[in-house]
Amino acid sequence: MRKQNLHTHSTYCDGKDSLEEMISFAIEKDFQSIGFSSHCYSGLSFDDCGIKTKDKYYEYLNELTELKTKYQGKIEIFKGVELESRTSDALFPAKDKALDYAIGSVHWFYLDNRCWAIDYKPEVFQEAENAFGGKRRLLESYYEEISKFASSSDYDILGHIDLVTKFSERMNWDFESYSWYRDAAISALECAIKHDKFIEVNTGAISRGYRTSPYPAPFLLKRIKELNGKVILTSDCHNKNNLECFFKESLDLLASYNITQLYFLTKDGFIGEKIK
Repeated sequence: MRKQNLHTHSTYCDGKDSLEEMISFAIEKDFQSIGFSSHCYSGLSFDDCGIKTKDKYYEYLNELTELKTKYQGKIEIFKGVELESRTSDALFPAKDKALDYAIGSVHWFYLDNRCWAIDYKPEVFQEAENAFGGKRRLLESYYEEISKFASSSDYDILGHIDLVTKFSERMNWDFESYSWYRDAAISALECAIKHDKFIEVNTGAISRGYRTSPYPAPFLLKRIKELNGKVILTSDCHNKNNLECFFKESLDLLASYNITQLYFLTKDGFIGEKIK
């Protein structure tokens, strides 16, 4: 089976390594291809993750074009971006024609004109919970946001669908024990699959020490299988050393749910390969 990671971040956004450092490491690890998905800038005053100017965005695309030529025959390079569901004064909030693919992610809780980062700190998460008046309204609003985004955007890959569980293991938050939570998450998943989104199995929180298993949760993996959803595997890589973090274990996990195909981006579009 080929080796690929389409959810990677470099020094153009909040990653630790340059594009070329990431590419060299991928070649060393026998990857056939790699895709870069720098964060779209949300326009929020406290967002330090995204590419903040058009000049920097075009620099990102131009460097990828140069590196694609430089490493031709050694590794295939794809141009991507990680889009936000809502943006204020955003740069390219939709899939740009210059890109090979886009990931669609929700990183914020929204309430009226306020927002809170979902995956920054447990304390911020709890501030949002207080503002929403409890877990149920907070978490249902998150999955409603995912559904709206999947319905309105032409992005290709749904990023970390249950990001709201990032701190669950550390904080003993057992969201999945609530039937209303499972219903909300499954509804968002079904909407994404209906709109032909690839569902990301994401190991990023494992590499950063927050979780011991990837997104999404087992009950969502089961529903993906029932709906014949299309799955890709990524590590949401912010450090080259985590490029294939927990990949082998994730493949075993998928096989245990009888998910037998993984999808990869090629020059001819996305193709499925049997998990081996």
